[in-house]
Amino acid sequence: MFQTLYRSSGKKVCLKVTMRSDKPITLSVMAEEAKKPNSKYVSRLSKVHGERVIYLSFPISPEVLYIRIQNKENPADKSFDIKIEEAPFKSYNVWISSETVRFLALANHFCKVAGYAPATEAGALFQTDDAEFTIKYFNTIKVDGSPISTPARIGHRTGIIDAAKTKMETYTVPSRMIILLHEYSHKYKNPTIGLDISNEKGADINALYIYLGLGFSSIDAIQVFANVFLKAQTPSNIERMRLIMDYIQRFEAEEFTNSITT
Repeated sequence: MFQTLYRSSGKKVCLKVTMRSDKPITLSVMAEEAKKPNSKYVSRLSKVHGERVIYLSFPISPEVLYIRIQNKENPADKSFDIKIEEAPFKSYNVWISSETVRFLALANHFCKVAGYAPATEAGALFQTDDAEFTIKYFNTIKVDGSPISTPARIGHRTGIIDAAKTKMETYTVPSRMIILLHEYSHKYKNPTIGLDISNEKGADINALYIYLGLGFSSIDAIQVFANVFLKAQTPSNIERMRLIMDYIQRFEAEEFTNSITT
């Protein structure tokens, strides 16, 4: 097992991870806020035989990251080599409105702490200083007193986002972000391009434009959408997943905008 601490200091950072193994293995790659539960920024599997390089992108980060890489089948295995070094951070030249910037200030904080911040039955409040944007953090989201499976929802009139701790604490920080941006896009982005607030496909694409543009990993977005749709495999959700995959592929091919490195 390989483990280390990396002082990210709350900044944008990209880490180049070089993995080497003489035998075929599957490595579990994890990065989380040091000494905080349910705070994974990265959680993925990488197959390695010979040398493989992956890049871990952190558009937002904690003060200190704890990074652990281990053989999925044998955590005690030390037969592989790991090298971690800083790399240029890649994002995209997207247009983000001042309104979205203000929402992101709240979303960044919530996504970082949602794994260990308390929720309440009445909804613990996360707000911008002027209360322009509000997230209410429930243990579970309920309708008529009964829990529902959704991780988040937004009030079409109020713009208040309800989030469920039982769901959010299981997600990575980037996964939380795409969920919040999806809800935000329903209320604040769909109408700007002539779509109904309730339009799901519009909310998906608007959210991905911001999320990918900021440099978040497409892997987490795909995983969280697939997880949600797996529980409701309707023709509409299957079509949404197809559109999401197509949009991500075209975005990363720079069909819509160009990438920038810093």
